[in-house]
Amino acid sequence: MSTETAVKFVMVAFAVLLIVAVRWWARKHPNRSKEYPDRRRMVKFIPIVGWLAVIVGALLAIFVSFTDEDALAQYITSVAMLLGGTGFLLMYRNFYVAPREYEVAFRTVLGKERVITYTEIARYSVMPPFVSIKSAKGVKLDLNINIYDMTPLLRAIEIRDATGHWPVHPAVDPQDVVG
Repeated sequence: MSTETAVKFVMVAFAVLLIVAVRWWARKHPNRSKEYPDRRRMVKFIPIVGWLAVIVGALLAIFVSFTDEDALAQYITSVAMLLGGTGFLLMYRNFYVAPREYEVAFRTVLGKERVITYTEIARYSVMPPFVSIKSAKGVKLDLNINIYDMTPLLRAIEIRDATGHWPVHPAVDPQDVVG
């Protein structure tokens, strides 16, 4: 085995171990909102990638501005990196999912707040590791259940499969309403 092959093998093994470690850490420590602990956010490496792209894009734009040659391609690359990094940061900032006993509340990557009650679900599919639900109003949510703990939703789907009915929120007694 040559030195070059050994170095390549070690680099690939390190990359695989790093990916496995990041997945384990992200699963063990879900990224919860500080203000609303029931909300789960995107994994923390999304903003890291976003900030890296913004920084590299900005540095590329600065260095390209000092060259004498035609650098249109480098300017386009720097703008693309800046926009891509900003997009990652906005996605991380906007998105969350909050599975509850009778509904799933979430905010899309574009910032639109949505709630799907389980009784409104028109179609669903569970194909591990993904779950997809669509409400009668057309609101759709697709998630990786290895990243987001969707136990209440999966429990509701099991109830639906067993009984033919979705779990219904108990009726509120008018005497319990204050005001």
